[in-house]
Amino acid sequence: MSKRIIKTILIVMLSFSVIPAEAIQDLNEIKSGETITLEDCIEYAFKHSPVIKKAQNNVLAAKSKKGQAKSTYFPTLSANTGYYIQQNAKNWDRSNNYHGVTVGLSQKIFDFGKMNATLNASKYNLKAAELSLEYAYVQTAYNVKMSYYRCLNLWARVLINQRNVAIQQLQRERAEALYKEGLKSRIDVVDAEVALNNAKFSLAEANSDYYTEIMVLKNSMYWSNCPEQYVLAPTETFNILTDYKYEADLSKTIDNADFHTVLTQGIKKSNVIGNKKEDFLVLPHEAQWYLEQSRTNNPYVLGIKLIELAAQENLKGVKRLYNPDLDLDLGYTLRNTNIAISNGFNIGIRFGFGQVNAMLIKTRIEEAKANLAMAKNDTETYLIDNEWDIRDKVAWMKKFPNEINIKLDQIERSLEYLQLADGRYTVGTGNYIELQQAANEYYKAQLEYVDVISEYNQVLAMLNKSIGIR
Repeated sequence: MSKRIIKTILIVMLSFSVIPAEAIQDLNEIKSGETITLEDCIEYAFKHSPVIKKAQNNVLAAKSKKGQAKSTYFPTLSANTGYYIQQNAKNWDRSNNYHGVTVGLSQKIFDFGKMNATLNASKYNLKAAELSLEYAYVQTAYNVKMSYYRCLNLWARVLINQRNVAIQQLQRERAEALYKEGLKSRIDVVDAEVALNNAKFSLAEANSDYYTEIMVLKNSMYWSNCPEQYVLAPTETFNILTDYKYEADLSKTIDNADFHTVLTQGIKKSNVIGNKKEDFLVLPHEAQWYLEQSRTNNPYVLGIKLIELAAQENLKGVKRLYNPDLDLDLGYTLRNTNIAISNGFNIGIRFGFGQVNAMLIKTRIEEAKANLAMAKNDTETYLIDNEWDIRDKVAWMKKFPNEINIKLDQIERSLEYLQLADGRYTVGTGNYIELQQAANEYYKAQLEYVDVISEYNQVLAMLNKSIGIR
């Protein structure tokens, strides 16, 4: 690989990396309650993935195949010994019994391209196996990233649902207080209790979804012996606030002149996600640039092209089975009988076709042509799919900076809406339906915000995978 390509890969990796640079810890030594990072998870998966181990063994097998192909260029040594007994028509002729030793050396001089085609095919297959190994790393990292981001998303949803339960709890207690004072009807209290139960159920679902995804993450890492509880560290573009808190100030009473502010005091803004607008990448290039990066750097793209070249060489080799061989033979023979001992050296050059099975060669050529056609089809199909995938992800990424800003604004507006609805309800100009609708809008706005953050990270991971970045 040229220095220019290596430099390009490094630039792209630096441009798209979303893994914070932190020291990698040994997850086998981690204790319950400790924090693990995305980088920890990826590194652990690299060490324990059976897919990667299989790809590593495929590389070793391909190296062996290359060595076997090269062995044709080396001489073949033979040696044998034995005692030979001869019998004529009437009796044993002991004078013809002998002990013999034969040592031979055979070297192929030229086979009209058969050896060269086989060796070239083995070289291409080895490079393809090495690229398949690299792509196994890319795919493994991608699987871990996708699950890790889903875990962060679901954990943020847990926090938002906890906040919603607290808000519904405030609303129920305030509705009950106003009912006892004769300012509101009993139906408001019932509605508030239903809303609180729904919020608690949503929280239970969020917790269940989170722990289910944790199992998916562990499976993508092949991490079996792990503690039951641990903390996932936020990433640069998915910064869940570990010190997230919400207020639940219930100190105000009906006798307090500021009673109408009780709910507003309890829902002061406290974002689950701490990212700023500028944290989210605006793609610096158009789709064509990323497509060119994939064509030159994606190990899967490079690998399938090499497999096609190997199939071409294999077809050449099979066609050349009709060609003759030119061999050099060297030998030494020792013969020891009861009468005399004889020995001698011999040298010879052989030129011929050996055993040629025209039917077998014909069918092998047909098989090689079919394999080449399939390899070309695989290459063309993947390149088409890969181009569509890259163009789709680039177009997808362009929407996020604006969409994230819109979602942030929705949170601000829905919170203000809730505060206004709260005030109207408390002073008697609003009703509980309006208040609950405002609470639901605020709840949905927060969920939609963390969803779009999760989507941003996952699409970026998809784009990285499409251009061959771990």
